[in-house]
Amino acid sequence: MNEPTYVSGSNREASVVTPEHVMLRFQTAGLGSRATAMLIDTGILLLVNLTVFILFGIVLFGKDEGFFLDDDNYTIAIVLLAIFIVNFGYYWLLEAFWGGQTVGKRLVGIRVIRDNGQPATFVSSTIRNLFRIIDAMPTGYFLGALVCFFHPRDKRIGDMVAGTIVVVESGQHSTLFLKKKDKQPNGFDLNHALLVLDERQKQAITREDWQLLSSFISRLSSLSQAKKYELGNQIASIMRKKLELIDEQTNKEDPILFLQRLHNQLQNEFQLRK
Repeated sequence: MNEPTYVSGSNREASVVTPEHVMLRFQTAGLGSRATAMLIDTGILLLVNLTVFILFGIVLFGKDEGFFLDDDNYTIAIVLLAIFIVNFGYYWLLEAFWGGQTVGKRLVGIRVIRDNGQPATFVSSTIRNLFRIIDAMPTGYFLGALVCFFHPRDKRIGDMVAGTIVVVESGQHSTLFLKKKDKQPNGFDLNHALLVLDERQKQAITREDWQLLSSFISRLSSLSQAKKYELGNQIASIMRKKLELIDEQTNKEDPILFLQRLHNQLQNEFQLRK
């Protein structure tokens, strides 16, 4: 059973032990980053809702016979249903099929994952977002924010029921104002270090393997040099066995560089599998 690791101060962490017995630590996303992401998502939804109202308003008020409430009850019901589907579906579908992120979460650099460190599923996303109704009570997500503030892993009620946790993707910093770079955190230039894999090798890497690899790569900048190579050697050994890489040169390669090359090669592959 995975037990959380608590760190004093505002930067709290949760530990996850993978099936390969590798421990990963995630920095949990606090109220600040989650509120920023929600403001972005709320702004997007306001624009969408306003567009829906305007379009239906044009249809209703543009009728020659005028607008009569009694004659348009079905239309109003459809509008309200559409608004509900858009607002609920935005969070639900994006988190379920976009790697645990909404637009706001991706810009801020946070992500929803399950307690075991694996990606959020359709079921967990559904449960989590159904409980938004409770978290939003009485207004302005007051109850959810209150629970999140006092919970040791920064969970709101929906997270507790669904078995999910919101983590900082980069391990330390928001990605909102960071530009993408060709170099990874330790300075290796991956454009000139591509790892060529055949289709059989790509299929040998499971989604759980990818989650382990991507989690490690995202946390490189926050790990000490000793911890970086301790975990890197363990994960590199697992990946080499999966890929059946037995040549001497590959096994002698720097484990961090190998894992970064592998991550760079598989990134598009797993984005397509989402």
